[in-house]
Amino acid sequence: MQSKLKIKNVTGKNFGEIPNPCRSCLYWQTTGEYNETILKPETDHKKKEWLNAVAKAFGNCIKLAHVNDAAIGFIQYAPAKFFPRTREYASGTPSDEAVFIACLYIVKKEERGKGFGTSMLKSLLAELRERDCLKVETFARKSSGDNPSGSVRLYLANGFEVKNEKDDFPLLCLKL
Repeated sequence: MQSKLKIKNVTGKNFGEIPNPCRSCLYWQTTGEYNETILKPETDHKKKEWLNAVAKAFGNCIKLAHVNDAAIGFIQYAPAKFFPRTREYASGTPSDEAVFIACLYIVKKEERGKGFGTSMLKSLLAELRERDCLKVETFARKSSGDNPSGSVRLYLANGFEVKNEKDDFPLLCLKL
């Protein structure tokens, strides 16, 4: 049976469909020390508050990918000012005029490597072009694709270029 990917925006109404650990992860919304023990159900409300505030200021900022009615992927994006942790990365701070992709993650490991991440990225880029965004930036890991932001290889294959590279997480950029 062929798997069909469906991508939809997340709102307050369907927030509960976000798979864990993404629903309670506040890594990009915080600064300083962070560890997995912070990923608790009680942080869900903080993530939902963040979603509502960013949606009001910027518009849609989270998408879910479903295959056969099961959520398998998650994308989180907005201007970098909504992600304080971006200021802590060695490869530099994303541009003020760029939309920052904080996460592009295929949660279900058995669904990785099937092109769903590429489809999710292309869907997001099409939306951002329609919204007249000028630039998209992200940090991606060079040494591994098993990373919530996605692999460098994924972004380079989709037209991104390395903007600044000082460690294993270069800052990548795509001009729309």
